[in-house]
Amino acid sequence: MKNLINYYYNLIISDFRKIDDYYNFDVNNIKYCFLPFEGDITYLQKIYSTLYRSNKYCHEIVINKDNSILTIYENKPYILLKKMFNINRKITFEEIVNYDTLVYDEAVLNWKELWEQKIDYYEYQMNQFGFKYKILKNSFNYYIGLSETAISLLNYVDNKLIDFYISHKRITNDDNCDYFFNPMNIIIDSRVRDIAEYIKVNYLNQLIDFNQVINILNSIKLNYSENILLLSRLLYPSQYFDIYDRIIQEKISEEKAIFYIKKNLYYEDFLKKIYKYLKNKQRMPEIQWLEY
Repeated sequence: MKNLINYYYNLIISDFRKIDDYYNFDVNNIKYCFLPFEGDITYLQKIYSTLYRSNKYCHEIVINKDNSILTIYENKPYILLKKMFNINRKITFEEIVNYDTLVYDEAVLNWKELWEQKIDYYEYQMNQFGFKYKILKNSFNYYIGLSETAISLLNYVDNKLIDFYISHKRITNDDNCDYFFNPMNIIIDSRVRDIAEYIKVNYLNQLIDFNQVINILNSIKLNYSENILLLSRLLYPSQYFDIYDRIIQEKISEEKAIFYIKKNLYYEDFLKKIYKYLKNKQRMPEIQWLEY
């Protein structure tokens, strides 16, 4: 590893810390991370260019000696990131809103297609391997039901009323600068994505209460289609499916899913309150099981 970094980036390192497939090291008190890349390199370049044009700071992608952002290590493509600021500070909601800048670019809202494909794949997996995962199998249909409600709501969205912003693949309750400003975790999507994920994960972890959620929603102006997206995103159980993926990949134990499963009634009550709040503001599609 030391020789590879020196050869491709002309950086001399004396030590590094390996976490999974990530390699962290310091040079002249500047932190670097050498990490595997999966995805569309053209899209990443577009994101990086968009951040630069929008004057948004992020981790710097270091170009190697071949003038490429990709370096092959152990037959996998890797990217080297240079971190120029405090990476441990927690991200606030205000920072999320300020960072999620409007992007004047053609984009497509593809939540419906992506979610439908994911659900089909998860159902296939559960039919094939569900016998191995008792906890997942017993809880699976409940979250499929939530997903189907979320997907059905998207039929009411007018895509012409959706603007696209600098957003993130996921917002977690322990997000800090290290994740938030990593260009590999940034996408172009509706601003509702980051807002809903922030609310969802922080409410599930009891870091914010319902009144704080209402204050957040009152501080932003969402149009009708954005409110539909908000409710849909709050319904879609992304946290459960993230855990599901890691369990199936045998990265964590199945018991990790219990945390979210135990929150079902607590979160259902929250969804009903949010649904009522949105209905009082605008006419919303009827969802019988969310009615009091």
